Amino acid sequence: MASSSAGRALLCLAATAALLHTPAPRRARHRVPPARAAARMPPPEEPGAPEEESGLDYAASVALGTAKRREREAALGASDMEVTFLGTASCVPSITRGVSCTSLRYDGTTWLFDAGEGSQIQVQRSHLVHPGKVDAIFVTHLHGDHSFGLPGLMCLIGQNRVKGDAPVEVFGPQGLRLYLRASLKLTHARVAAPYVVHELVGVPLLAPPGFRPPPPPFKQSETQLERNFLADPDKNFGEQRGGRDIRPDADGAWTLAPRGALAVRAAPMRHTVPCVGYVAVEPDKAGTLDVAKVEPILARNAEALKEAGVKEPKRIFRLLKDMARDQTFTFPDGTALKRSECVGEDKPGRVVVVCGDTADASALLPLLPPRGADVVVHEATNARLEPWDADKTDAEVAEATAAHGHSTPTMAARFAKLAAAKCLALTHFSPRYRGDSALSSISTMDKIEASARQGFDEDVIAAWDLLTLPVNAKTVEEAARREGDAERLAVADAVRKERAKATAAKSKVPVRKPRAPPAKAPPARRTATAR
Repeated sequence: MASSSAGRALLCLAATAALLHTPAPRRARHRVPPARAAARMPPPEEPGAPEEESGLDYAASVALGTAKRREREAALGASDMEVTFLGTASCVPSITRGVSCTSLRYDGTTWLFDAGEGSQIQVQRSHLVHPGKVDAIFVTHLHGDHSFGLPGLMCLIGQNRVKGDAPVEVFGPQGLRLYLRASLKLTHARVAAPYVVHELVGVPLLAPPGFRPPPPPFKQSETQLERNFLADPDKNFGEQRGGRDIRPDADGAWTLAPRGALAVRAAPMRHTVPCVGYVAVEPDKAGTLDVAKVEPILARNAEALKEAGVKEPKRIFRLLKDMARDQTFTFPDGTALKRSECVGEDKPGRVVVVCGDTADASALLPLLPPRGADVVVHEATNARLEPWDADKTDAEVAEATAAHGHSTPTMAARFAKLAAAKCLALTHFSPRYRGDSALSSISTMDKIEASARQGFDEDVIAAWDLLTLPVNAKTVEEAARREGDAERLAVADAVRKERAKATAAKSKVPVRKPRAPPAKAPPARRTATAR
């Protein structure tokens, strides 16, 4: 009886195993036409949308919206310095927007600002951003929608990098080095590009009033973690030696000195975690030399210049351009030529500002040259829009947004005006604002732009994924006009003094030395005792 019971149990087990291993019938796979795929997307959330008013279906609306966006982008023109928005959403990526990732292309190189989840897909979707040309990545803060895509992006760059290229430079607040090292090492990512991480030391937590910061992520200090767990960089997983710890300057900002022609500095943003914004400045370009005026003078002095040791007299052209504005060059025949008499006005270099998540970006103002910025990339997470905010006022929406360390379009416009920007590009939109090309989505973005234009008279654009924005320099007249903006200079001076005071106070805090362990008492001398 026992043996028959055991046999039945074995049969049951065998039958169950057979059922578990029986493959489920496979569904037939078929290609969905793009128009039908677009029609399957969820309908617009905003009532009274242009689709409803015009009777268009969703696919037709997307087609019209795409044409409208292409026309607007074409009107922007082109430049040898361009900003491409690879992700324009906050929080999480969606089917219509990627999360934060912005590229700056200039002089044959590409820089990326932030790398949220899915950034490597967005890079591949762009026909302008080549992963093999990415030389530097600037991370504003370590929230996931700005950093989750970094490990995967490093692997994509590694697969497109030429052997022998300089390592990718990665800049960001403290913690970035350990995060990237752990992500690549623990996943055995041997295809990651060679890189170094330069950490900005001492980025303060400028949390909004009333915000209670969460406890630190580790019970051990970061130093202990690095010593006990991931002590050294490992070139097998991309990281090279040479990463720097960049400490703040006397004004409380950081000078990054990346490879390339642009100078970059960073300043702290008001957010719920340590966060920075970046300012990239192109050097000024010398004005145009009046060759027709200089050439006759040079021709009659050519032989004398050769006798004086100038083997190639035409080098005087370069010398004249490189002189100071009020400097004078005297030719052998006594002709004195002032630089200002033969060289046009210098062309001011372009300035790009990329703010991190922030409720207040004013700490970046002292880093700008007197002429201000050309393009400001600023977050605009929330705006007062119906139907979402029908029961709220503009002030209530602004207060709630700032309490989470974010900005509204109006707040972004206020900063762009103080920065004397030519163009304000809004990004980092709430997931409730769709990023597709449907007319309803474009209508929502138009309202966000209109909100910003109430406080900013220059160009405003609410960015969408893969939009490319040219960076055009101010004219000499525009630059001169903005240099005298008393309000901007006063705010910048106040911020500069406040940051310098905070930095000085921090440097005076005495460093507590670790307490030395108590000295052991010497062993007692044993003495003989009489028995």
